[in-house]
Amino acid sequence: MFEFEPIGYLKCNRSFHTQQPAQGVLSNSEGVIELIKGHNYEQGLKDLSGFDYIWLIYLFHRNTNWKPLTNPPHNDENGKKGVFATRSPYRPNQIGLSCVKLDRIENNKVYIKNSDLLNDTPILDIKPYIPEYDSFPNARRGWLENVDKQIFEVVYSNAAKSKADYLFKRSVDLYGVIDAQLKHNPFDKTRNKFCTTETGYLLRFKSWRIKFEIENKTVKINEIESAYTSFETVLGNDSAEDLKIHTEFKQTFVMR
Repeated sequence: MFEFEPIGYLKCNRSFHTQQPAQGVLSNSEGVIELIKGHNYEQGLKDLSGFDYIWLIYLFHRNTNWKPLTNPPHNDENGKKGVFATRSPYRPNQIGLSCVKLDRIENNKVYIKNSDLLNDTPILDIKPYIPEYDSFPNARRGWLENVDKQIFEVVYSNAAKSKADYLFKRSVDLYGVIDAQLKHNPFDKTRNKFCTTETGYLLRFKSWRIKFEIENKTVKINEIESAYTSFETVLGNDSAEDLKIHTEFKQTFVMR
């Protein structure tokens, strides 16, 4: 029996998998790993600042089961893949591996960028990324050779941008949701990312509603709305804090 204890935890403003792209290289998320004090872990950071990228070994703390077959975010539409042929979080052991950009180190805190980890992720280990050992650009890519990756530009109306900025300052990161769900292969036939309405498309995230349209390779975010019509009870899995943000949002943008 093996037992592991986290050396620290990641803090960021994204707590849901729908807010993060499939790989860190596609993410603009930033965060900080705060190492647990009292174990001299901060001494282990000596000389790490000279590296541009680091490997993080961590726990998929939001997953409790595993699946032998899985449907990865970018698929070749030829059926599910064996979990060991994917980066899926649904693994026999809840262990994740990501390469992230190292920003800076301050005492026991490691600041990172381009991360696909979620808030409160337990960190098990940190290792430097070494290009001559870790990069094999000519290696075969398996079933990924048949994946058609399409990248769409995302633009915002003035109203939608104002609301997204307002929510971002209150730790509701709809930018992450929109980029993760709509920027890369939005019409992926293996997933039901959004629905069609009379005026365009609708993307749901918790109790937020994102209205948009797609033309050629451009996604235009037209409007962001709250699903609340009254504030007597919370909707879905929202918390009291979520309800407060929805209330203030409607007071700011609707009840003027």
